[in-house]
Amino acid sequence: MLPDKVYEALRWLVAVFMPALGVFFATLAEAWHWNLPTEAILTTLSAVELFLGAIFGISKVVYDRKENPEKDL
Repeated sequence: MLPDKVYEALRWLVAVFMPALGVFFATLAEAWHWNLPTEAILTTLSAVELFLGAIFGISKVVYDRKENPEKDL
């Protein structure tokens, strides 16, 4: 089990920081005409975000069920 502060920090990274980073990168790449595979980079970042978000979501449901087994989630 992760300590609460570590879990919350990782959740924030996945839910807030990574999407913001993707938008920031795409905006700068467009504005500065960077010769990078921007679409591939954003697709990869989005796939990582989705994967980690799903893992965190599943972990949260399992944890909540263990903490409150009588509660129907």
